[in-house]
Amino acid sequence: MVDISQGWYEGMPSYNASWYPKFGIRKAMTPETDPAGGGRTFSDLQIFPHNGTHVESGFHFYEDGAKIDEVPLETFVGRVVIADLSGHRDLDPVTGDELEKAVRDVWQAGDRLLIRTDHPNRYLGREDYWDKPPYLTLSSADWMVENDVRLVGMDCITERPDDRSGQVHRRLLAANIPILENIQNLDQIENQVAQLMALPIKISGVEAAPARAVVFDGWPV
Repeated sequence: MVDISQGWYEGMPSYNASWYPKFGIRKAMTPETDPAGGGRTFSDLQIFPHNGTHVESGFHFYEDGAKIDEVPLETFVGRVVIADLSGHRDLDPVTGDELEKAVRDVWQAGDRLLIRTDHPNRYLGREDYWDKPPYLTLSSADWMVENDVRLVGMDCITERPDDRSGQVHRRLLAANIPILENIQNLDQIENQVAQLMALPIKISGVEAAPARAVVFDGWPV
């Protein structure tokens, strides 16, 4: 089993924008402040779901899109194909032709797709993590829609860093393809076809939620 999640911790990587909240932990109670003298600890998590590993649904860009708790659970569990694009480097685009070449031999309509560039291996923890990763293009989103991708995850980013149009998000989410962002460790998966479980926390009325994503490598597919 390969844990592909980026964990949550104080000081964790966060997109560099003034409006972008950071993850935090406040102690609502410590053993010293426990009024019952029971030595209990209660933590208050300040979670902005777009920081660590998370899933986004249609409501992120469309008011009438699916909220995260409305997406069928089977979307997040099942057969997954890994597109090995680990030769990509800074600001290399991920195109539809590259996805076609990487996965065509094993692809089945309805598969989940993970795109591997190994960007976290080179940049995770650095301040410039978000500045120059590989990114998805509209042609890659078109390929996913045309080939019935059920869910897509990537260890790069969804949009080119200087592109604020959201065109890739819009194309995928309009087609009801949830996006699993901020994952890692795809280089540890040995088989191109495996099983994925990436269940988001059940929160009502929101566009995204944290997820613990794991790949069952070597399991029957």
